[in-house]
Amino acid sequence: MQNDSLVRIPTNAWDQLRDLYKEDWPRHEIAYNNVHNYIRWIEREPQISATLIVCSLNDSWRENGTYIIIDHTDVFMYTLDPTGETLRRMLLLLDWHHSYLMNMCLYRAIVLEVYRLHRLDIAFDSADVIYYLPQQVALHFRFDLPVGLSLKHIPPQYASFIYNQWLNKSVGTEYFIERMLRWNVSMGLFCEGVREPLAWCIRTQNGALGLLGVVAPRKGYGSLVIKAFARRLAEQGCSTYASVRCSNVASRKLFEKLGFRETGEVTWMKNMKSTFSGTALRKAIKA
Repeated sequence: MQNDSLVRIPTNAWDQLRDLYKEDWPRHEIAYNNVHNYIRWIEREPQISATLIVCSLNDSWRENGTYIIIDHTDVFMYTLDPTGETLRRMLLLLDWHHSYLMNMCLYRAIVLEVYRLHRLDIAFDSADVIYYLPQQVALHFRFDLPVGLSLKHIPPQYASFIYNQWLNKSVGTEYFIERMLRWNVSMGLFCEGVREPLAWCIRTQNGALGLLGVVAPRKGYGSLVIKAFARRLAEQGCSTYASVRCSNVASRKLFEKLGFRETGEVTWMKNMKSTFSGTALRKAIKA
């Protein structure tokens, strides 16, 4: 393992990496959509490749599809290796002098082991449930809009408004929101004569329904944007999934009422920056 290295996967091979996750469809749909998202983004704005890292261990991604994507401070990771060993070796090689947010992570035990070896304190840790709605179900969604309300894509200029409503604010979040509004599916509920949306949601980098918000609860606004969002994705040939905090009972009931089913658990985790030296780390790993 001392010769391990993180090797960038060239952009012209991303479609091959993505297609490895067609195996046992839709089991790995999130991983597939994650890579496909960045393929689309690079086609739209090639310059983002300067700050976007898509890497494998020793250029071995063809063997088990293991990859890590680092998008500024956001980290996505997936593997077809049932042991998780390839992913663990990759995580050990990251520069942990940075603070990363692990997005919808399926590999909590591996991440915690790497945190321990690097002596990293945890800044944020959320246990979430994945809710899933098949495309065929969403295609049958119907909804009546009250007079004066309309559902439509959210223009990028509303990024600041959505950011200010979001509870989990952090450096760079507004930029991420603006970028997703420009390039991904979004759904906003607007009222005639009112500039800001009454409710909203956005498709995130791994294809999930994210940043769900409403300005006034218990009016059915959340249901409207979720149903419209899911039907829009279904019309594009995609199913819908969302990551909901386990403790958020109200949101969980909302998704379940709309027909979403629970399919698993994920973790959102963020580390504090490391102060651990490389020499000490190598000793810890050998021990």
